[in-house]
Amino acid sequence: MKERIRIKRCIASLAAIAVLVLCFEKNSLAQQVEAGFGKIRIGGLMQFWYLHDQSATPKSYFRLRRSEIRLSGQIRPEVLWTLMIDPAAVVENVKTEKIEIPQVVTKTVVTDVGRKSVLQDFVITLKPHELISINFGQYKTPFGMEGLESTARLDFVERSALSTLFKWADFRDLGFTLNGNLKIENIKILPTVGVFNGEGQNKFDVNDVFDLYGRLVVKPIEELHLGAAYANSKIGKDKVDNSRVGAELKFSMDPIVAYGEFATGKYKGKDAYTFYLTGGYKIIKPLQLVARFDWYDTDTKKDDNEQYEITGGVNYFIEKHNAKIQLNYVHRGEKPAKDNDIIRINIQVSF
Repeated sequence: MKERIRIKRCIASLAAIAVLVLCFEKNSLAQQVEAGFGKIRIGGLMQFWYLHDQSATPKSYFRLRRSEIRLSGQIRPEVLWTLMIDPAAVVENVKTEKIEIPQVVTKTVVTDVGRKSVLQDFVITLKPHELISINFGQYKTPFGMEGLESTARLDFVERSALSTLFKWADFRDLGFTLNGNLKIENIKILPTVGVFNGEGQNKFDVNDVFDLYGRLVVKPIEELHLGAAYANSKIGKDKVDNSRVGAELKFSMDPIVAYGEFATGKYKGKDAYTFYLTGGYKIIKPLQLVARFDWYDTDTKKDDNEQYEITGGVNYFIEKHNAKIQLNYVHRGEKPAKDNDIIRINIQVSF
């Protein structure tokens, strides 16, 4: 008797589960994620880093480098939008210092928490004509080939000094750009002009001068990229000169890629320049070897101020750039010499 009751209860439980599954399947088919209006697309990027920096304290540590969530959509074919946040950016560049308080012991306090907002990109795009588009909002200023490349598609764990040190590229600001998409006898011509506040991410302008940008990219063939850019920039209330010019070149034909950039201008009001050269080769389909020589001088009027970095790397593509592992070794050279080489590892998923 008890055995029959158990069997009946088991059958009833299985039937209930089956009904729930059917209801769920029916509901999932009937109710899909929809935009309030128009089309919507969801994407993202996750990067987990390991770093060993011989000049840092601590020398080895883990880091959540990026946790980007991107929403993009279309209201009409001529009205597009993009919104991207990165929660991992909030705690970047935290700085502390020791202060002396009367009648109180020395205390360590946080003086700068770095970027305080998760907002990265806020873009409204209008396309009045198939050859013209206009972007409004906050996004990367049009300077630097590597800086404008998607973070998920970088050949190295970190960008060159053009972006990381000088901040001349990979720099977000508030403003608008007018973009062209022309084609003359199979030659692509991509001009861009822009106007920005000049103060950076999520910041109001603090002077009466807008930053002006201009960039021109020409592609005689799909594998060859030629470009030049100019920025007339004044930063802060004191209008510190941050103007610069740059040139870029890239050739890409699988399994080979070679590219480089040169830029010169004002860095913190001083004459400076930088350039890098990169080469890559896919030895087998999922495995790529890369190397970069990165040279820079933050003040050309100082003697022996030049520095360089030589980076060797291996990229293992699990699923192209959507899932990959990157290993970089960076040798840094300067005068006088220091023990400050770096190892970087990036575990990445993008969707």
